[in-house]
Amino acid sequence: MNLVNIISVAALAVLLSRYLFPPVISFILKVHRPHRPVYKPWECGFCLSWWLGLALFIPLAGWWGLPFAALSAVCGSLIDRYL
Repeated sequence: MNLVNIISVAALAVLLSRYLFPPVISFILKVHRPHRPVYKPWECGFCLSWWLGLALFIPLAGWWGLPFAALSAVCGSLIDRYL
């Protein structure tokens, strides 16, 4: 497991949480963005990076996947906030 894998999972999660899931959720609920709540695990870059990191890193690295998922969540939060 290297830093490129961690950053790529974080970047993928941020892209999904910003550009894929909000329109899909709005389409399913038939409500536009200002009038609906934020669905936390799907529209938060930090949360989605954590869960996606757990789903990908634990099968690949065993219990060492937990710190890798935590690092991807922190990188996802930084990417979401500053880029």
